[in-house]
Amino acid sequence: MKIIAIALLLVTVVATAASSPPSPTAPPKHDPGIVPPEGTLQGGDTIETAVVIPSIPYSTTGTTAGYNDDYDEACPYTGSTSPDVVYAWTPPVSGHLEIHTCESGYDTKIYVYENAWTPGAPLACNDDSPDCTGLPYRSWIHVMPVTGGSTYYIVIDGYGGDFGEYILNIDEIVGPVPCDVLCPSGAFDENEPDCYDGYVDETNTGCGWPYVFQYPGLNTFICGTSGNFDDNTIRDMDWFEVTLAEPKMVNWCICADYPSRLWILDGRQGCSGMYTMVTVAGTPGFWACATLELDPGTYWFLASTDGWLGIPCGSEYVAILFEEGYSQTEQVSWGVVKAMYR
Repeated sequence: MKIIAIALLLVTVVATAASSPPSPTAPPKHDPGIVPPEGTLQGGDTIETAVVIPSIPYSTTGTTAGYNDDYDEACPYTGSTSPDVVYAWTPPVSGHLEIHTCESGYDTKIYVYENAWTPGAPLACNDDSPDCTGLPYRSWIHVMPVTGGSTYYIVIDGYGGDFGEYILNIDEIVGPVPCDVLCPSGAFDENEPDCYDGYVDETNTGCGWPYVFQYPGLNTFICGTSGNFDDNTIRDMDWFEVTLAEPKMVNWCICADYPSRLWILDGRQGCSGMYTMVTVAGTPGFWACATLELDPGTYWFLASTDGWLGIPCGSEYVAILFEEGYSQTEQVSWGVVKAMYR
């Protein structure tokens, strides 16, 4: 399966080479005399002076002209010398936001910090989004998890030294969390051949025949394929085994462009004594997750199609297997999935 070296949900299209990132340092000292006057629909100059967003949805206009260059993040380019402005939002409840500057008048960047300035580790970051149709080099963060009571600092910056007028739009995402089937760099590759009529699975058939499992470990992205074969009478089922040495709250999630299904099976009594602890169907283009508190022992995590619907062999999926409390800031997708089950 092709590995796409890009973090989920932070798609960036680039046109020029990036400069070497500088070492994180404290923001430069500010000259309040060059900040536009209060009340002119501008953001704050720093996190400490961020303009508070009263409610979501939110839309505003402004300009970064005259502000200081306080912050910079690589998404993927760093080395910006552009002025930037800051907004702050404290959601009353947990959920998901999308943020974009697609209608702005210059090459924007957006990044978001949670509760404090964390240089090099923003919660979300985007430079050039291909989804800002008709206006290249604008920014769009599609799905960002937020926790009720936390404060999120939204920084509008520019690429290189660009600055100018911006239009900021923030909306709440209601309902299931959308996803893209993009395999991130460093993921566990199932590496199974595409199925076909007469196919015999020797990669990860689990308690089928022969008994074969794969061992991705916890806190891992898994990239694989599935489909129906033998005149749609058989579905390719991928079995992954994890053995726990201590009790853990474990999450098993899948993203696919076809109707999918996942299972968590108790394997502590072997194949003869296994039973299904939970199974969840997945809607194409949205995350589906199961969460269980598991005692020490061996468990099996399965990914497959949801039934026998003529899904072509080789159809791709991305799955995530992780324990509660795991954090991987460079892969925002972890936060997206975990936020659904807070």
